[in-house]
This record gives sequence, structure tokens and C-alpha cells, in this order.
Amino acid sequence: MDDPKPGAVEEPELQKLLAHWHEIRGDRVLPTRADLDPVLLPFPLDRLYLIEVRRDPEDYIIRLAGETVQRFYRGRVAGRSISEVTPRDFTAPLIQHLSAVSHTQRPAYAKSGFAARNSIFRYSRLVLPFGEPGRTTHLLGAVVQYFSLAELVHVNPDAARPLPDISNAA
Repeated sequence: MDDPKPGAVEEPELQKLLAHWHEIRGDRVLPTRADLDPVLLPFPLDRLYLIEVRRDPEDYIIRLAGETVQRFYRGRVAGRSISEVTPRDFTAPLIQHLSAVSHTQRPAYAKSGFAARNSIFRYSRLVLPFGEPGRTTHLLGAVVQYFSLAELVHVNPDAARPLPDISNAA
């Protein structure tokens, strides 16, 4: 994955978050987890999540999740694996996205969505790696959704079907 091309990340708030990541990274491959100060993040904290990357076996554990993220998942997700909280049909594509960011140590941006109850729900996701050269320890995710969470009240997550990502390396 290459860094995003100018304009690849469409949402201004995600553009600011990506610029902040580049700023704290400096001339290093990636910033460390210690560089991550939530107070300085130019993005609403309720739409952020922090994931710990585990190896052997590879797993992604949610360490922190903003209120909107928790409402989307319909409950507390901190301390739980992505595969545990994500509906079955969404697990493999999401883990593939997280794994790509973890292994390449490069940010990734995707426009995606899902279909449920005769509706389409769209969102954009930016995932930023943290760690040290050769070892990603954490991923910071940010989401901009184009729907109200109230619209999901009657959606059965297991009946929702993912739409293909329209991905751009960030």
C-alpha cells in the first residue's frame, strides 16, 4: 500500500486525522502507541476505536471504542476480538483490511457499506498503524457513517450483507 494520493481520502475530518498521523510519525516508519494522545486527535472520539494487534495466532482486540462505535456494535466491545463482535459475513473482509494495515505498516482508507432491510448503509473507514519498524502493535480506526444509528434499530446484524469495499490505500 502506498500513502494516499491527494484527494483519495474524501472526508475532511479523516484527511485531518491522516495528516496528524503523518505529523506524529515524522521521519519514522510509523508512530508508536505512546505518540497517540487522544486529546490531540483532530477527530470526534466517539467514532474512534483502538485495536491491539496480537500475533501467534493473529488476532485484533478492541482496547477502546467510542460511544458511536459501541452503539453500532450494540454494546460494550472493549476487550473483545473483532471476530467476536463483527457479524459473520463482515469478519473476513474486516480482518483482511486490518491485517493489510498491520503487515504493510501503512494507513488504509476504504469506502464501504452493507445492505439490510431493503436499504443501503454507507460509511468510510480510515485505519492507522502504530508500533515500531517491523512490528505493528496497535491500529487506530476512524469511521464516518452516512446514516443515523437510529436507522439500525430494526436491522438484524446477521441478516446484513457487506458491500464490496471501494478501497484506496491511505
